[in-house]
Amino acid sequence: MTTTVTDEDRARMRERIASVFARAIPHNQALGAEIADYGEGWAEARLPFREDFVGDPDAGLLQTSVGISLIDATCGLAVFLRLPEYASIATLDLRMEYLRPAVAGEALHARAECHRLTRSVAFVRGQLHQGDPERPTALCTATFIRTDERRGKNRS
Repeated sequence: MTTTVTDEDRARMRERIASVFARAIPHNQALGAEIADYGEGWAEARLPFREDFVGDPDAGLLQTSVGISLIDATCGLAVFLRLPEYASIATLDLRMEYLRPAVAGEALHARAECHRLTRSVAFVRGQLHQGDPERPTALCTATFIRTDERRGKNRS
């Protein structure tokens, strides 16, 4: 017997996945990452400024690892929101192009879109900014691998 997955089922799944992002993933919760918006295959997240995110107090710049953590989580969320059903994923590659420094005192925003999905790999583009998407602090390209937990192997 086959089960038909409806658009309503997919929408409910997307809502559940988005709600898990901040509440059930300890790293995202520790950072204080928040979902700003999401849809099928894309997500936006926000990270309110915290003093402990500053990496260079003299220059007033955020630590780059904070931005990497936020964009990695947002890219992963975009993949989950694109998948037809839940699957375990892992970051395979994530590359950052830093365009300008992220400054202290301002929230960090991330937007990611899963633009291609194969049976085993998802391809994602993203950006970080501090309130103006037309002036990104960094651009990102990432790939995620879909895994089959029962066999510990990637799906073929």
